[in-house]
Amino acid sequence: MTAGREPSEIVTVYNLGGEVTDRPLAATRDEDGRWLGGSVEQWIDELGSAVVDYGAAGLLYLPFGQPGSAIQRWVHEIVPTVHKAIA
Repeated sequence: MTAGREPSEIVTVYNLGGEVTDRPLAATRDEDGRWLGGSVEQWIDELGSAVVDYGAAGLLYLPFGQPGSAIQRWVHEIVPTVHKAIA
């Protein structure tokens, strides 16, 4: 509590950059293990794992490629499905 807060009050927020692709990618990570993106299904698997397996309390998306289209897919396809899966 040296910083003036309880350790239990600290949350993990993931910043995820990447492309939302129409087809699954053969590799969703680069050689250093950084997330590159993938299909809607690959995003759902990755984000579900971040929440369930690693306790992510928040997810921030930084789009690559075509930002307008990617954000629409993030908002309308990916986030609602992840939310249902972890509820």
